[in-house]
Parts: sequence; C-alpha cells; structure tokens
Amino acid sequence: MEEKVPEKETYLEEKMKAIDEAEEMEVANRKKALIGLIIAFSLLFLLHFGPTLPGLRPTSQSVLGVFLWFVAVMVTDALPKAIVGLASPLLVVLFAGLKPGVAFKAFSTDIFFLGAGAFVIAGIMMGTPLGRRIALKIVTWMRSNRVTRIQTGLGLADVAVGSVLPTVSETALFLPVTKAIGTLMKGKEHLPEVKRINTAMLLQTPGLTPLFTGTLILTSHFPNIILAGQLREMKGIYISWIDWFWLNLPLWGLLPIMFWYVFTYFKLWKLEIPGAREEIPRLKNELGRTTWPEIWGLICIGIGLTLWITEQWHGIKSGMVALMTATLLFMPWGKINFGNVNKHIMWDTLILLGGSISLGTALYDVGTVNWLASHIVGPIKGLGLPTIAMMFVLVFAMHIARAGIVSAVAMGAAFVPLLIGMADTLNLNALPFTLVMTNCLSYAFFLPISITAFLIAWGASGASGWEAIKFGSILSVISNIYVIVVQTAWLALIGYPL
Repeated sequence: MEEKVPEKETYLEEKMKAIDEAEEMEVANRKKALIGLIIAFSLLFLLHFGPTLPGLRPTSQSVLGVFLWFVAVMVTDALPKAIVGLASPLLVVLFAGLKPGVAFKAFSTDIFFLGAGAFVIAGIMMGTPLGRRIALKIVTWMRSNRVTRIQTGLGLADVAVGSVLPTVSETALFLPVTKAIGTLMKGKEHLPEVKRINTAMLLQTPGLTPLFTGTLILTSHFPNIILAGQLREMKGIYISWIDWFWLNLPLWGLLPIMFWYVFTYFKLWKLEIPGAREEIPRLKNELGRTTWPEIWGLICIGIGLTLWITEQWHGIKSGMVALMTATLLFMPWGKINFGNVNKHIMWDTLILLGGSISLGTALYDVGTVNWLASHIVGPIKGLGLPTIAMMFVLVFAMHIARAGIVSAVAMGAAFVPLLIGMADTLNLNALPFTLVMTNCLSYAFFLPISITAFLIAWGASGASGWEAIKFGSILSVISNIYVIVVQTAWLALIGYPL
C-alpha cells in the first residue's frame, strides 16, 4: 500500500512553488527593466551626441532623444511612473538646455491641478463603499435574471461613476463586482453558454464600458487630460469640463452600439443567470447602511460637478474646482479618513501626467513635433486624398505603432503632440482634428495588450489571445469609423470644421 503524503507537506510544497514562481517573475521583470533602460539611454545618447538630422536643430534632436527615452521606458516598464514623470523634464533640462521653469511647466498648470483633484475624488469612491454601493444599487433596479439586463445595469452603473473615476480605477471597482455575479454560475463553468456569459461580462463591464465612458468625460481618461493640456499650452485653446462633454456628445451613441455588439457576438440575448435576482441585493446588503462619510462624499462630488457644469457663469477654472472639491472632502465634519483614501489616490500617475504634458510641450516648442509630423504626413499628403479618407489612413497606420503602448498616459504623451503638429502640417483646425484622432486611438482593441483596462479584463476572463483579437478588432473598426464620420460631422455642425 502506498504511503499517503501528509497534507501539511503538500501545502508547504505548494507555498514553496508559489514563492519560487514569484521570485522567477521578479527576476524576469528586473531583466526586462534593465534591457529597457539600456535601450532608452542608447536612443537618448545616440540622438544627443550623434550628427544632427536634416531639418532639426541640436536642441530639437536632444528633446527627440528624451521623447524616445520616455517611450522606451514606458513600453518596458523600466522605471516607476512617478520617476518617469520627474525624469523626463529633468532630462530635457540636462540634455536640451531648457530652463527648469520651462521644462517642468505643466506642473503649475490648471490641467495638472484638475488631475490632482480628480484623483483625490476618485480615491473617495475606491476608499469607501460609495462606488460599490452606487454600482450595486443601479444593478438591483433591473430586477431580472436576464444576462442582457444585468449587463445593462452594470453598464449604467459604470456610466454613473465614470464622471469621477479614471478608467483604470473604474476597472478596479467593477472587476470584483462582476466576478461576484459570475460566481452564481459556479459548477457550470464547463457549459458553453456559461463560458460565453462569463467572458462577455468580464470583457465588457470592467474592460470596455469604462473605456467607452472615459472618452466622454474630461477627467475620466488620461489622454483627455493630456489633449486638453497640450491644446492650452500649444494653441491657447481652453477646454472646460462641460466643453469636453459637449464636444464629445455624439460618442454616447457608441455605448449602445458596443452593448449590441457584445450581446450579439456572444449570443447573450436569451440567456439568464440563475439566482441573480436574489444574489445582487444580498451583495448590496453586505455593505450595510449608508454612512455619513459616504453622504458627505456624494455632497462634495455633487458640488464639484455643479461647479464644472456652470463654469461659464462663475469663471472658476476646472482645476481649481477639482482642488476645492478635494479640500471639502476632508473637512473634519465629513469624517472621511484620509489614510483609507490615500492608498487609492494615483499620485504616481499624477506625476507621470505632469511630466508627459511637460515633455509634449517641449517637443512642440523646439520644433521637433512639426519635423516628425512633416515626415509622417508628407507621403500621405502626396496621395491627394480627401481629408476624411486621409484621416482613415492616418488612424489605422498609427494604430500599428499604438499597439505596443499599454499605458494610456504614454499613448497620450506619444501621439497628442504629434497630432497637433500634423494639424499644422495639413493646415487643419487643431481642435477637431486632434480630438477625433485621439479618440480613435483610445478605441484600440486590436490586441488585448493595447490598453490597460482591456488587458486587465482579458486576463480575468480567461479568454484566449486569439479570441480577444477577433472580438476586439471588429469592435475597434466599428468604433473608429463611427468617430471619424459622426464626430467630425458633429464638430462641423457646432462650429469646429476641419
């Protein structure tokens, strides 16, 4: 008779294996970071110390080197976000000779303060039960076991909190809620329809819906903030919170299209989740009664949204409103514990945001952007295509380069200044051109690694990479066509023609 292995030994073996795997992953990440740094600094030194390229000045070429350093470091995750945000303008000072006040310019702008306040407000939603409570409350209103109705309820909850949550935070909030609903089908995971339901819920709720909502609200998507900041710094165009909402109004039409596509692709129209009607209210009840800090949080967020919407009457800029709201949240009578909220505030991303906007401004000011734009646009301009057709060619060509950039901040930093330069080269109105093109690059689902929220959702769903590519590519094409055709027409209608 074989001797049984003691359960304790088996448990210890599993723990040791997990520790070994974690150590191997850490070593691999360090190796990747080291290779990334070598590539990044090689590009920087090559451009700074190498011969000046035709059409560039030494200063312009050095800033281009810093830009390539930034992209290489971000793509390989070679350094922490906050360090990248501080180091980028520092390298511009050291290698291009710009004054610190110019190189770090974005850190004193209204758009940077808007990001700071928005991240604090988002921390309230994550650091208190408020975000989950709103989500589950809306879902319970659907009162149905139908997958499509539950998905719609989750989508409405996504939209409700999307005005104050950045995309990645929204994903983090809805991932556990979605997985909790998925556990109602435990034991039936092998059934084809259950696999479709779980995959659809995880790809859509924490992945797609935050991304489709993010383009609609200025503070909900990092490229939005970067574009608003760069247009202000480079072109003197100020876009308020309500201006952004108005300019992107037709993109609300993409939400029902996305829902229809998901329901149809995964054949969800007649499927049900057993026990959902009872389980979802139970999840809500687990949160307990609404507390005073949550009520105070809602009051402050309501004040902030009201001030953003009415900016044209009181004249207080969006960044100052965000800081005022963040300050109100922590008044003593609100009883909100800063320690609980602080760990959910993305301070590192805020610094990265400031650094990326500063770098983009430097690229434009020294002429590097116009040089890059002329080399990209030149061959396409020579084809003599109509403007809309040329935008289609440019967008889908840029999606190839955009595919490897997971970070939304890195995407914005890399492409927004370039798009403004392209608008100059093509003699087009900078605001509609850059807005449409940036929005197109935000709907990037050709690869599951192309955008953070979709990457997280795909990883949680367990779907194969090929399945995610098939599903995402069709949706990307639909979304990009819609943005170029519909939003361009809308912007022309409201006074912003190309």
